[in-house]
Amino acid sequence: VLVEAMGCQAKPPEFDPNKTNIVLLLGLQGSGKTTFAGKLARRMGKQGFKPMLVACDVHRAAAVHQLQVVGRQVGVPVFGRSDTKDACAIGREAIAEAERQVIYLVIVDTAGRLHIDEVKMDELTALKQAMQPTYSFLVADAMTGQDAVNSAARFHEAVGIDGVCLTKLDGDARGGAALSISQVIGKPIVFVGIGEKPDDLELFHPDRMAQRILGM
Repeated sequence: VLVEAMGCQAKPPEFDPNKTNIVLLLGLQGSGKTTFAGKLARRMGKQGFKPMLVACDVHRAAAVHQLQVVGRQVGVPVFGRSDTKDACAIGREAIAEAERQVIYLVIVDTAGRLHIDEVKMDELTALKQAMQPTYSFLVADAMTGQDAVNSAARFHEAVGIDGVCLTKLDGDARGGAALSISQVIGKPIVFVGIGEKPDDLELFHPDRMAQRILGM
């Protein structure tokens, strides 16, 4: 029953190897979006894609630098500009640059806020419209429990998401939040972060999660 409640096993995202695929990452500040971007780039790089990370968080002073650090760790180029607050312009330029460099996977880090009520949803909606992503993923911190569920519902309502990626599942939360997110928004949990290292990312398996929740 527990496995059924969490939804079916995640299918890996399907990317077209012959065109530019765009992954838009949404989520609150502190949910682990930037680190997740690096892990996803690392994972897809191993599958033969040449990824590029894009810094579209124009509100946090250190956001571009933070993504550059992550990019260096996983050996992936980072596109960012610190001279403009226009996230859509940065997004469009990034796509043009990716096409110029024949990069077929663009992973976009967006602005979060500490609280869901402060998130600039209109900016994210505009960015989604400008970039037309292949997938929009919500990155949520598993350890925040019910707050993660509430913010997932709000992001999905305002911007629309295709799936959820849970971070910090290596903590003591045992993934209780994971259970209800999928039910509340009717979208699958796709990836789970299980540690600090760039390789600590795996596809979501409800059976494994059920065992964790039951403390097995």
